[in-house]
Amino acid sequence: MKQLHLQEILPHIGGIIIKEGLCSSFHTVITRRNKLNSDTLFFCLNRNIGNTVTKKPLPNCIIVTDRVGRLKNIPNAVTIVKVKNIKVAYQRFLSFYRRLFNIPVIAITGTYGKTTTKEMIRHILSEQYKVKATLGNYNLFRSNSSVLTKFEDQTDFGIFELGVGKKGNLDRCCRCFGPFTAVITGIGADHIERFGSIENYRMEKSKILNGVGENQAAILNADCENTLKITKDFPNKKIVWFGLEETADFRAHNIIYSEHSIDFQLTFNKETLSARIPGCGIHNVYNALAAIAAVHSNGVDIQYAIQRLESFKHLKRHLEIVKGLKGATLIDDTWNTNSGSIQAALTVLNQLAHEKTSIAVLGKISELGAEEKNEHKKVARMVIENQIKILISIGNTASIISREAIKLGMDPNRVYICKSDIEAQNILNELANPNSIILVKTSMRESLRRFVKELKKQPDTV
Repeated sequence: MKQLHLQEILPHIGGIIIKEGLCSSFHTVITRRNKLNSDTLFFCLNRNIGNTVTKKPLPNCIIVTDRVGRLKNIPNAVTIVKVKNIKVAYQRFLSFYRRLFNIPVIAITGTYGKTTTKEMIRHILSEQYKVKATLGNYNLFRSNSSVLTKFEDQTDFGIFELGVGKKGNLDRCCRCFGPFTAVITGIGADHIERFGSIENYRMEKSKILNGVGENQAAILNADCENTLKITKDFPNKKIVWFGLEETADFRAHNIIYSEHSIDFQLTFNKETLSARIPGCGIHNVYNALAAIAAVHSNGVDIQYAIQRLESFKHLKRHLEIVKGLKGATLIDDTWNTNSGSIQAALTVLNQLAHEKTSIAVLGKISELGAEEKNEHKKVARMVIENQIKILISIGNTASIISREAIKLGMDPNRVYICKSDIEAQNILNELANPNSIILVKTSMRESLRRFVKELKKQPDTV
């Protein structure tokens, strides 16, 4: 982080020094007490902090708070700044700090594919540029804030993955992290319980376009119906489309799948290039198209981007393929789940099965509200369409998938409705063999790590 003087930021956060200590500059910004060190600016976001901030000796630092009365016995060396509203002050600081850097920033959101797309972008850029990017799947506001405050003079690119855990989150992100190139990987059904309807959720996702800079673009999925609906509200934004249809600016065609990679032709501006990416499934073609479009919009050569993606390594628990229980092939896709990612996972299972027995182990999709039953029934249709041989559901909500699959014609003797992962594991102990391929598609929220760990045991350790 740039070293800054306290006087530089006071006008931007609306702060007043009420106790002047030894610390007048800082090179680190934090919001959690346990990370407090010397020369640190500490935004005390926890308004109920009480005296916890004073339980341990404080280093020479700067504390920003809107509840000065709660800070007792502060050492003389500590500087205290009072603000009217601590959350507003923190966001104003982030906005100020972002504008100190005239560098390209790429922000990614979407119901599915955003982490892989973000990692692809990071991989493309990291060889030639100094990049600061969101780690793994951490897409909360505080995670991205931490990335921003690590920007320094040598930083060439910033990459943010933005979630929409609640209404207004993308508004904050646009204010604090923009301007940027925006990427929406696609919009499906997710967090409906929080937003009330797919329409409200779609509108919330679309707000990322408010952060697109004057000379920057929005990279959008041309094959996603929900994404197509949002563009009418942003007539003045530059849109770059990716997809498989002729209307896409970055279009993939002549797609050929193998066990560990995908070959395709990429056409842009009437020029066609050959591409190969590691992994399985059409969804990874979309992720690659979005990543290539995003970096090209920021000056990176397309051929170079394609070449870099050949060495891309996928994250664990994102369609991770390993040998497992009794020699069966295991596809671990247990990081998160929604109907879009389930469709992608079932497609991969179908493509890789060949003569093997395909087994889908499915958990529930969370936060669907009134759409819960319809979305799980939709998954049942996906199971049928992908010709899955055996279906195992875990939990009461996921049983909707199994019951609907039977209604749609799946052999009841090949459908297992389990109340727990232990019951599912007992069934798999009977079914698994070297001629079976097992997809486990649940959410990390379901706490099935022990279950997956058992399935990943090699044959000689079972």
